[in-house]
Amino acid sequence: MRYRIDRFEKDILVSDMLATYFDYETTLDCCRNCPSFASTWSCPEFDFDVREYWEQFRTFRFIADRVSNEGTTSPEEAQSRLFREKDRFDSEMLAMESEGPGRRALYAQECVLCKKCARLSGLPCIHPEKMRYALESLGMLAVNMTRDVFGIDVQWSDGTQIPEYYLLLGGLLIP
Repeated sequence: MRYRIDRFEKDILVSDMLATYFDYETTLDCCRNCPSFASTWSCPEFDFDVREYWEQFRTFRFIADRVSNEGTTSPEEAQSRLFREKDRFDSEMLAMESEGPGRRALYAQECVLCKKCARLSGLPCIHPEKMRYALESLGMLAVNMTRDVFGIDVQWSDGTQIPEYYLLLGGLLIP
């Protein structure tokens, strides 16, 4: 079954993002409620200053893929489609990173490169060349950004219904 993926892109000054959408305490509180909290190296809490991480860059190329759930018959099938598309999306972000010096990709959601992250064993990341952070893990209010920048509302599933679409949010930090 074919389905739609609509891509939205916009370059935003990091200084503007920090002024408008950065709220690390709020996103950290949300992350703490996630069952995967602190189970990957892409998740908080971090051993670096998150604001300083953002300040290394001038521009953020904000990218959102809206993945249609048309043709899916169950919430599980819709979620499976989302995870397949997440792999594609994250690979594209990593490829874009290599197009210029000092660029850094941000993935959709947390890193899923390993079945069990080395962090759980107190070991360093075994794929630092591929592991990247998500907007939310770095303190950005991604839902607000998506609504304000692209005019798109994030849709969620309660596990019994299939939303019209899911969003993959990420992008590229550019010095």
